[in-house]
Amino acid sequence: MRNLAPMEWVIRLAREEDLPALQRLAIQTYRDTFDGTASEEDTRLLLERAYHRDQLTAELHEPGSVLYHAFAGSTLVGFLRMRENNEVEHLLGPCTYELQRLYIDKAFHGKKLAHQLMTVALAEAEKRNVDWLWLGVWERNVRAQRFYARWGFERFSEHTFWVGNDPQIDWLFRKRITFNASNNPYHVPGEIH
Repeated sequence: MRNLAPMEWVIRLAREEDLPALQRLAIQTYRDTFDGTASEEDTRLLLERAYHRDQLTAELHEPGSVLYHAFAGSTLVGFLRMRENNEVEHLLGPCTYELQRLYIDKAFHGKKLAHQLMTVALAEAEKRNVDWLWLGVWERNVRAQRFYARWGFERFSEHTFWVGNDPQIDWLFRKRITFNASNNPYHVPGEIH
């Protein structure tokens, strides 16, 4: 049996010139994962809203957010978007960071790219000194739920995710990153966490 070298990835911060490739990959990975789970009209509405070029440009420049791209050679094959989002502050306190998107081209599933991007996500969360990293996963996306569970994420709540006009349920998962009492008004001095 021939010994194959591991796949080489280049993971770097996104650039403006990457956005056309990001738009194509985002739409492709969404369709690969979720086609048939909502009407074509609702899917089209979501894709036009979430992955329109103007929306992606705004996200690239959004304060408190970060977007990483993963390349195999010169081809964009995965991406990771994280951002400040206070949606779960009432549940986790004010010092959280959201892992909003982690998507991989289907042809690269099982090649450890998701592992590499998660490593980048955790390093980013640690650098920001947050207490919790959190994310939403569609309630029927068992593959993603298992992936995040292997990384120590636990389910703690849910919210509605709108696919066009179709309300769907995302389960919210969290992972403890650090505990910084000065960031958390719910902390009682002397309390052990």
